[in-house]
Amino acid sequence: MPDVSPDTLPTPVLPGRSTRVVTALHDRRQAEHLADLAERALLAEVELSPKPGLVDPLSCGAHDDMDVHTFLASIAAMRPWFPVFHETGRAGHRDGRRAFVARLRGPGQACEDAMFAATGGVNTHKGAVFAFGLLLGCAGRLSAAGEPVTVASLSHMTARMASTIVGQELGHLGRPRTYGERAYADHGLTGARGEAASGYRSVVDVALPAYHQVLARTGREDLALLQALLELMAGTDDTTLVKTGSLQGMRHVQARARELLQVGGALAPDITARVVALDEDLSARQLSPGGCADLLAVTAFFARLDR
Repeated sequence: MPDVSPDTLPTPVLPGRSTRVVTALHDRRQAEHLADLAERALLAEVELSPKPGLVDPLSCGAHDDMDVHTFLASIAAMRPWFPVFHETGRAGHRDGRRAFVARLRGPGQACEDAMFAATGGVNTHKGAVFAFGLLLGCAGRLSAAGEPVTVASLSHMTARMASTIVGQELGHLGRPRTYGERAYADHGLTGARGEAASGYRSVVDVALPAYHQVLARTGREDLALLQALLELMAGTDDTTLVKTGSLQGMRHVQARARELLQVGGALAPDITARVVALDEDLSARQLSPGGCADLLAVTAFFARLDR
């Protein structure tokens, strides 16, 4: 019997239960497919080496409480929750924006708890749980509406669903509890919430085109991902770098990334040595652009969705 993929499923001709069965089968297959893409994107991010200030197979970057094995354990613990995000979004496809985001919080918290259990309490992917929980939930909402899941449609839907997050969660802060909340209270930086509310425009408009351009020229995904990372580091207000109430660390990272882009970025002949030197600099300063790493994983996810 030949293999059957979601793309080769026959159009159902019988009404009623048979149609529902085929639809449910398609939805489950789409959920698993997108979950696989998300997992591969997270693996691509951690496996990219060298990376300035970030964990990779050869360096712990600016961290002394995690390494590549911590990240691999975290990704494995998160993976079972990815199809749940899709199903949750599909089930809530008639929800308003606030109700939809609220519906995703339960599986999001469970995924985060699984991450912390796998890492012994180390925060490897809290930002990625937020990003992929929202993206996969929005993919489920699109699927329930019979709409295709593309970079454009997913970016647009995410922006719609997340449009109230900044005002709802940051607009009425009491005492800030996280670095992201402190960055908003002190400097007006919206961080991961702002990225989501924009539909991840820093990825769609900057990092993803840079990725495709370098991939087309070199055929090497590692260089394409590095170029995307440098673009994100140069232009993103990464609130994970604002840990002491000062913008100095973030501005330093942005300036150094721009210097690398000015000499050719990932296409510079000595780029590996330059990135290693920047890794040593950021690690010594204990500056880790974790928000950019999360956005790099989103870039890798969108790139795979493009294909």
